[in-house]
Amino acid sequence: MKKETSCINTRAIIEYVREHNNGDCSPLFGDLDPEIDSLSEPTEFFTDPNNWISCGVACKLYDRASKLLDDPKVAFKIARFAVERTSFGYVQRIVIKAFWSIRKGLQNLQKINDRWNRSKRVELVEISGNEAMIRLHWDPTMEVCKHLCLMNQGSYTFMPLVWGGKPLYLKETSCFFEGAPYCEYHLKWTFRNRVHEIFSRLFTSKSVLKETIREMEADKRIIEEKYEEVNRLNETLGYKIRQLVAIQQTG
Repeated sequence: MKKETSCINTRAIIEYVREHNNGDCSPLFGDLDPEIDSLSEPTEFFTDPNNWISCGVACKLYDRASKLLDDPKVAFKIARFAVERTSFGYVQRIVIKAFWSIRKGLQNLQKINDRWNRSKRVELVEISGNEAMIRLHWDPTMEVCKHLCLMNQGSYTFMPLVWGGKPLYLKETSCFFEGAPYCEYHLKWTFRNRVHEIFSRLFTSKSVLKETIREMEADKRIIEEKYEEVNRLNETLGYKIRQLVAIQQTG
């Protein structure tokens, strides 16, 4: 399975489905990917942000959540849920908050994206006053889907909540998943959000945030390497077990 998106995103899917389906997220699992299907506890895998999955698996999870809850906009709502309920992840919130404002956050969208996703290039086309236009250039070699577009719309819309501000106004003017070469969003926000950004900055040390990010990123790389090693060992062990079972059955 390709490593294209962090499970920090799938954790939000699972938590949202649990809350809206009487605590049961089991309908999300099964026939996702051989590597995932072989796990005894897929929930643990999908809720650990150090794990990565393919966009195809992520899209299957969003699609199943959408059908289960009868909600075609579920990915957008999951993004809001993630920000409001801190499923966003401590590191993720710290990184975004470190940019101090909507403007800085938008100017660094690619950096933010690259920490947890490898499926697209984010282009800030224009930013002026309290308005901006961005484009998402999706990787056509990956199994991306409209749910990912909706999730990004939700993430950008509710990004100001990290600073205690109000949601952005977002309008999609073209969509890759409807035949356009990219997804294009026009964003607008209230100047009152600036007050929340200033207060957030006053009560949070920039040096502390940057040092925290450096330490967390170093730990994150080490943990990811260990996870990869463990996953490879598990795959090898599983293969050998299947070989032994096959030998016993034929013997």
